[in-house]
Amino acid sequence: MTTTTDADAIESGLRALVDARMDAGRSLARAAAERDSIREALAAADAKYATEHAAAVNAGWSTAELKRVGLEEPTTKTSTRRTRRRRTTPDSADGGAAAADSGQ
Repeated sequence: MTTTTDADAIESGLRALVDARMDAGRSLARAAAERDSIREALAAADAKYATEHAAAVNAGWSTAELKRVGLEEPTTKTSTRRTRRRRTTPDSADGGAAAADSGQ
């Protein structure tokens, strides 16, 4: 008795295994995208809360008063980042070379 190998049946079986793996991968990719979207929304909400909290404090509320009614201090502070000034004088290495060139 000889056993014949049906290539089409084997291919169908392999495709079913791959399809199941792909379905799991697709579900994981959708969950990752949803998680990233939620993280971005949370970061935006945290930034807005920090801005509004700072505005309330600037309007006269103390952090203790706000905390007493359930409004905690934000986990991230509002950014008061300053821009750096540009140097108007040349660096010492450049200035020395410029001075030497002008003397010739």
